[in-house]
Amino acid sequence: MNTYLAGTLWMVGVSIAALAVVVALRRWRRDSGPLVDISVLSAVFSLAGMLFAIVAAFVFIDVWSGAEEARDVTYAEAEAAQLVAWSANGMPEPERAEMVRLSREYLREVVDREWPRQAGVSADEHAHGWQLVQRMHDIATRNAEDAGDAPEVVESLLQARQQRLALAGARIGDATWFALLAGAVLAGLPMFFFPFDRALPQLALTATVASMITLLLFTIQQIERPFAQDRVAPTAYEETLTRITPP
Repeated sequence: MNTYLAGTLWMVGVSIAALAVVVALRRWRRDSGPLVDISVLSAVFSLAGMLFAIVAAFVFIDVWSGAEEARDVTYAEAEAAQLVAWSANGMPEPERAEMVRLSREYLREVVDREWPRQAGVSADEHAHGWQLVQRMHDIATRNAEDAGDAPEVVESLLQARQQRLALAGARIGDATWFALLAGAVLAGLPMFFFPFDRALPQLALTATVASMITLLLFTIQQIERPFAQDRVAPTAYEETLTRITPP
């Protein structure tokens, strides 16, 4: 489903549910009168909303900065793949040509196959990429005397790959989600009990607060994985491919 449509449906659905609760409470309150003092309710509403906003802001900043870290990792990995190809210059043929070919194939594997699916799968499903790294490592080890830095640059490629795949599966954690969801409920709960004389202002306030909280939670859920929603493009790998001359 389209992200914009999904977000809109969530906002509308939660707002409708909140409005239904307000209508039910107003009908019940006609006979029982105000439930709490308005000054106390306002203080609770302000405090709960402020605390929730602080928690949500820290979480949002954390998941947003994750994309910057992921972008840096992609450039480090692409640079390592380029250095692997260049480290083969001192190797004899056909090892040199094979090393360059494997470097290009690795970059193409990342762009064409791993990138579209890495946000939602585990690292175990990228088996071909691991095989390419292993073959490069074997060639570098055999030719360590002719290209002394080859094993080190292959190791740097391996580490960058591991870091990227670890970031691809990174999430903010169940405990954080519990804090966000519980905080959202507690922040929005007081608005149901404000003793408005007219229904329209209370309905408008409820719909606005419910929509804003839902939008914030939906956005965090969509961007909690650094590589989700095309937040990080495979630009580094595509640029590196143009700098490695085919053997």
